[in-house]
Amino acid sequence: MDTSELFELLGKNIDSQEVHSFLEKHPSFKVGDPDYGRQYVESKSDGVDLLFEPDDGPQGGKTKHLRNCQTIFLYAQGKDEHERFPGEVPLGLRFSDSREDLIDKADPERTWKIGQGEVDVTFPNPDHDRWDLGNKLISAHYSKKTGSIMYFIVARKEHN
Repeated sequence: MDTSELFELLGKNIDSQEVHSFLEKHPSFKVGDPDYGRQYVESKSDGVDLLFEPDDGPQGGKTKHLRNCQTIFLYAQGKDEHERFPGEVPLGLRFSDSREDLIDKADPERTWKIGQGEVDVTFPNPDHDRWDLGNKLISAHYSKKTGSIMYFIVARKEHN
């Protein structure tokens, strides 16, 4: 699966022709039930989840017309019962990379530790690092136990 095909879904409504065409082409994706305006479309075999929600965040009521693709999750092998995402990750990042490898490939624009917020890139064992890709952001999320990459998240930049 080509990441550019996935990235074209960012900002698209769950009921759009682009999303319908993608789902027809990739039948491994299953559309989950909406929950407070949030709706996941998952493919455990392809290692990808898509998150659709209103641009201004989850909300109750009828929101299908507001649910746009905000986030793409690209999984490492076995994380949340997913196979490893087989496609290429932006910036040449790889699931097999160490955190040091990732930082050598590109300087993150932000490093984050839950409970502390933004920390310096030299901070030991952060929860994630994030890179700016222009109209989207990509972050690598690390296992607390091993430091290995659990998944990458590609998200739309602020859309307000």
